[in-house]
Amino acid sequence: MHMPRILQISIVAIIAATAFYILKPASTQQAPQPAITPSHIIDKAGVIPTQDIPKFEQYMSWIMRESGVDMRFVFVPSTEGTSIETMAAKLLDQLQIGGRTGQERGVLLLYDMQGQQLKVEVGYGLEAYLPDAFVNYLAEDHARMFFSSGDISLGLRTMLRLLQQRIRDAVMGNDFDPRTLHKMQSLTHMSGGAGASKDVSIGDDAEPPPDDNPPDPMDYPAGDTPKDAYYVYLDWLSNWPLSSQVDLFTPESRSYLKALRISPAYAEFILMAEYGKRFEIVERGDVALLYFTGTPFVSPHFFVRENEHWRMDIAAEVRDTHEHVGGEYTWAYSGKDDKYTQNFNDLLINIKGYTRIRNGDNRELTISGSY
Repeated sequence: MHMPRILQISIVAIIAATAFYILKPASTQQAPQPAITPSHIIDKAGVIPTQDIPKFEQYMSWIMRESGVDMRFVFVPSTEGTSIETMAAKLLDQLQIGGRTGQERGVLLLYDMQGQQLKVEVGYGLEAYLPDAFVNYLAEDHARMFFSSGDISLGLRTMLRLLQQRIRDAVMGNDFDPRTLHKMQSLTHMSGGAGASKDVSIGDDAEPPPDDNPPDPMDYPAGDTPKDAYYVYLDWLSNWPLSSQVDLFTPESRSYLKALRISPAYAEFILMAEYGKRFEIVERGDVALLYFTGTPFVSPHFFVRENEHWRMDIAAEVRDTHEHVGGEYTWAYSGKDDKYTQNFNDLLINIKGYTRIRNGDNRELTISGSY
């Protein structure tokens, strides 16, 4: 059940990656909140729920401040007789997407309702950060699932997280290694220029939920040690469909994960993003903490020993860590009086108002500033 030794280095917990539900701007020692203008979302087809648009605008404004990357989502009833590739190229120029930075650091997601086509266009200044293999990966595996389910807002939120994580990693000097994609299963890549186009239907329920064909719970058992449990987690995460009802997770964690809808691309991206990162594990009594020493972007994992076996406590990760955007750090520890905080309180340090793990990777994210 163990993964190859090269994968004994780390992976973000599923909640750290799906934390778009609780993303919030950093609240300490940062520049004033950037002005939000209704320019990141252009929805001429009425696809995005009205109440969700201000949330997108705010989050994309924070991405702009953090990295200088200008992201736009455009939905049109039709391409009016032209190809979606031609329309995307024109919009990238007409809307000056990325032009405000002077570095062509823009990303356009264009969806044609009539043709049911999705086009992701990447500005020249981001091609090294977001190569075709990565963009095709999103359009093929990630967007298809969420668009077919009809949950467009959730799909777009997760896509933003994926793009932001890749950009953050690039800013820290970590090149995209396409070889990691071959470690994953069910990947479909397309050839072509910068960006990717794909036929994607809205609301056709083309793919069943992950738990429709659940594996045997003991296919992914609890571990004899926290490290063993972690390797089982890597194995679970890399095999689709994902089932929450496995022995690896605590009962509370199973309930939480069952309510989430995670695309194959999103689960695989977690592996891809964390491949090769170092970590340490501290075990105290019946609880253990795994923290990363090779990336500042990944919040810690929590483990608990139950009946002599170690299980991952994803529910504790939801409770005890919060994701942030727009500041020097992308996550902070937020636990209060639970068993993990009590046992590992001496490992917690305050850095510029963020509670982090002592001896973990606490490199600050360079903030580009307002544009």
